[in-house]
Amino acid sequence: MSAILSRSPEGARRLAVGILAAVLIVAIAIVAIPVWLRHRYYDAALSQSASQLDRFDRIASTRPALTKQLDAMRGKDPRRYFLRSGAPALSAAEAQEAVRGLIEQGGGRLITMQAPVSREEGRYRLISANVQMQANIFALRKILASIDSHVPFLFVDGLLVRSQVPATFRPQAGAEPELFVQFDVSGYALTEKP
Repeated sequence: MSAILSRSPEGARRLAVGILAAVLIVAIAIVAIPVWLRHRYYDAALSQSASQLDRFDRIASTRPALTKQLDAMRGKDPRRYFLRSGAPALSAAEAQEAVRGLIEQGGGRLITMQAPVSREEGRYRLISANVQMQANIFALRKILASIDSHVPFLFVDGLLVRSQVPATFRPQAGAEPELFVQFDVSGYALTEKP
């Protein structure tokens, strides 16, 4: 302290002005830095909100086109692609009758159709039955194609095709041997749950 006092008045004045400037800079920094940080925070929040508003505006502008597409889809009646709603037995009977008819029309011979099994999957009920039949290769191809294109949609799973003739069998010209065919056929029904 005595070194400061022993300086010249000019040096003391410069020192005082330097200390005053440092104090003013610190005081301004104490006030200005939080204000600047807060301003930067609100600028970022405003730009994020503006960006989000732009996205929402773009999404909202697609509403007329989406409404038009939804109306077009409703006009196609998507319920026709499902088995009948209601009791599982009703849906299963529809699937069994459809498969029985397709097998007979395709030239196959139905051996047995086991009782259907239903399983709930949210808004949908999966109905499946095991089918065993006999048909030649051409009839089998026709039956599978007709099941594939049937409305309501039916699906074939676990297809097993076995020949019933010995390896040394030589078929007559134009005659195809009968095949044993087993598969699961399934379809979906809408449950009336929302």
